Amino acid sequence: MVIADKKTRVDSEATKKQEGSRLYQPFRALGYITSSIPHSIQYRGQAAFITAGIGRSFHIYDSEKINLLFVGPRFDADVVSVLSIGDETFVSSGGQVTVCQRAKRVGELESVSRGEISNLMQFGDYIIAISEDNAVVIWNRVTRELFTEIEFESESFRVTAVVHPSTYVNKIVIGSAQGSMQVWNIQTRRCLYEFKSFGSGIACLVQAPVIDVLALGLLDGRILLHNVKLDSPVMQLAQEGRVTALSFRTDDVPMMATSNAEGDVALWDLNNKRLLHVLQGAHDSTIPSIEFLAGQPLLLTSSADNSIKEWLFDGQDGVPRLLRHRSGHFAAPQMIRYHDDEGRCILSAGRDRSLRYFSVFRDAQNVELSQGSLAREARARKVKVNELRLPQISQFASNPAMTKDWDDVITCQQNCTNAHTWSSDRKALGKYTLMSSDKTVIKSVAISACGNFGFLGLTSGVIEMVNMQSGLSRRTFIGHTKVVTGIQTDGCNQQMYSTSLDGTLRIWDFATGKQLHCVELPSPPSRLMLHRESGLLACICDDACVRVVDSESQRVVRKFAGHRNRITDLAFSNDGRWIVTASLDSTIRTWDLPTGHMVDWFKVESVPVSVAFSPAGDFLATAHMDSVGIFLWANRTQFADVSLRQINPAVDLSGEAAMLTMPTTAGLSADDENAEQPIESTADEQNGVYLAAEQLTDNMVTLSSLPKSKWQTLLNLATIKKRNKPEMAPKAPELAPFFLPTVLGTEPRFDLEAKTDNKDDADDKPVERSRISTASAVSGLVRALYRGQETMSYAAVFEYLKELNPSAIDLELRTLPVDDNLRAVKAFIQASTAHLRSKRDFELVQAYLQVFLNVFGDIIKANTEDLEPLLVELRKESRSQWSTIDGLIRYSACMVEFMRTSK
Repeated sequence: MVIADKKTRVDSEATKKQEGSRLYQPFRALGYITSSIPHSIQYRGQAAFITAGIGRSFHIYDSEKINLLFVGPRFDADVVSVLSIGDETFVSSGGQVTVCQRAKRVGELESVSRGEISNLMQFGDYIIAISEDNAVVIWNRVTRELFTEIEFESESFRVTAVVHPSTYVNKIVIGSAQGSMQVWNIQTRRCLYEFKSFGSGIACLVQAPVIDVLALGLLDGRILLHNVKLDSPVMQLAQEGRVTALSFRTDDVPMMATSNAEGDVALWDLNNKRLLHVLQGAHDSTIPSIEFLAGQPLLLTSSADNSIKEWLFDGQDGVPRLLRHRSGHFAAPQMIRYHDDEGRCILSAGRDRSLRYFSVFRDAQNVELSQGSLAREARARKVKVNELRLPQISQFASNPAMTKDWDDVITCQQNCTNAHTWSSDRKALGKYTLMSSDKTVIKSVAISACGNFGFLGLTSGVIEMVNMQSGLSRRTFIGHTKVVTGIQTDGCNQQMYSTSLDGTLRIWDFATGKQLHCVELPSPPSRLMLHRESGLLACICDDACVRVVDSESQRVVRKFAGHRNRITDLAFSNDGRWIVTASLDSTIRTWDLPTGHMVDWFKVESVPVSVAFSPAGDFLATAHMDSVGIFLWANRTQFADVSLRQINPAVDLSGEAAMLTMPTTAGLSADDENAEQPIESTADEQNGVYLAAEQLTDNMVTLSSLPKSKWQTLLNLATIKKRNKPEMAPKAPELAPFFLPTVLGTEPRFDLEAKTDNKDDADDKPVERSRISTASAVSGLVRALYRGQETMSYAAVFEYLKELNPSAIDLELRTLPVDDNLRAVKAFIQASTAHLRSKRDFELVQAYLQVFLNVFGDIIKANTEDLEPLLVELRKESRSQWSTIDGLIRYSACMVEFMRTSK
């Protein structure tokens, strides 16, 4: 059975495996810039646009500011190669080449069964590529049909690169892993010439600015400039490491740039045949493509370290400077946290030894927090930049309360005896390096709610409090006997909470440093989180359980168990109702604190290592073990009604969670047919459909779910009509007739003196009768009332009234017939009494009764003897329901007043 709702799909079998998450919808991924796929550049006039493959999609940037312009669609497999030509982007993925325009799919090239297609290249009206089974495949770009295929033997000639020599009609040069080259005519499919092996495999081929000359990048680090017409060498250079890409300047400067797999860029003076400069550590990983922009002194490099950089040659020495760049983590993030109170930005610490700031809404604001002039120092010391970074961050804490005044982020690094402060305002390393007093390693950090104090948890069990403004030590908390794993403070600086591997949770007096309480936990806690508004502490324990401790009673009030492996992180929802946990079993689970039940779980492809819930409640952010991005999941409860029925893995889902597709950089699209759909819980074993009960219990007075304005407008309908009544009756505009009368004669002329007088016609028209007089003798309400008297069930009466607007309800009540011994009036009183007795729609019944009594008050007074028994019963039921509601309102008002005035 399928319910026709765009956002709801219900399974017909109660035991069927859940196909999606109830609470979360994949939204988008942050922090993806480039990958190990070579980029492609297209020119539109003077502007250049960069297309880079990202996982199963692609990005298009402008070269002026490297702003993200378009995000391509999601493909079924990883993107292997991209090529941009005019308005079209050709994307190779899963052995198929797809054609996109403005990041939208518009077609495909003819399919070939040759495995993955790589090295897409333009050759006039043709697209050339290398297939996985060692063949060169050529398509017609206009018709998108397969033009020809050239196959090779892998043992003797393994194709690695293809290039079209300028001015050579229908000719391509193919390089091989064996070090030899061949010249082919694609029209005749004939090999015209074969070059001898160059002694090493060819990694890349590029046309030089000089006719007949090709540049060859070899696996042994040599760069050869070879004349293909004469088959003679022109120049030979050598660099460290295999050549991954090369490019020539086109602004009348004889310079060539080459890159290697270590992330270095070498610049060569072609006139003097010498090495000009080496950009040591230009990137932190292999550089698959570099390219000089046409006619400009700009070198564009992209790398597998998830970054794009532009280098400007504006000096006399030919050494470039970094003009602009765009980057993300090049190793997976280990810890993420929302930094502000609106959920606009995320701080992320990664295994690449960096701390990064990500904007949820504007990718252009993403930046790495600076650790100083590392590039300059790296050049001076001739080392890589990554070697000078701080060690990997093991834990950090932030608080934006004092962002404008002093540092607001504190971090501790792996196996380090010092912690560092950072400024999120300056996006840089802060003033102070905080040393541990006993020279032991710092394992945990925290910042107070006011932002004035930082806390350091040491391996010796000591906790130190320091002043964030001055960096001086202020207080020491001594009590733990093992490593301190978590520190939290309350919102009023009254208490401080800490956990340790000694298996205790301790509560300290913030002002004096004395221990107030000690809670023994069954298993050592590895992380501590606090929800300040509720005072609940959540501890991740080594037995794969989360224990929730009430800070007021110092008791464990909830225990959440179910993960099959170690829990990596947890987060409270913004309202403190949920706890979200991530585990090495690749599942993300959501637990409901009031009920103690698991209400949602799903599985992901990559192991989640950190989770963070937005302070606004709109997104859940996750970081994963082998992904460099941060993934956002939309909270469904923000825009849809979601069932929070308990999930029992052993009963409901046979112990298996639903596998959800990871969010992509393309974001959530309303037109995406593959978007995850919400799944409602299946409580009814018979039909698999769960319907929320209209009334939780028969003893509870229930209000209707209709808008408040519906019954308020009904009560004030007369006032609203009076207020909206126009002061003057509307006048019809004097319009000329469509056909103007003409005067008889030889020349056609309009009779401008003729006047149309419609008074007689108006007198002939019948006078429109009032709406009440033309109303049906038996209205829908009357029919429902009479039917209810026969069946003694009046539920249909109020269902009918709920569908009407206030004016229609008023008309139905005013046109109730008073004949047949007041049958309709009696039926309405009986219906109101029965509905009050059912304790449903209390406010609607009261509104309908007020209108009914205002209209029929005189008739009821004149027929008191006949209607008195019904009215007495109605008054009894009405007073009974009102006394219950009135008591609850008074009790709540007294409680609020007591809490407001109590000290």
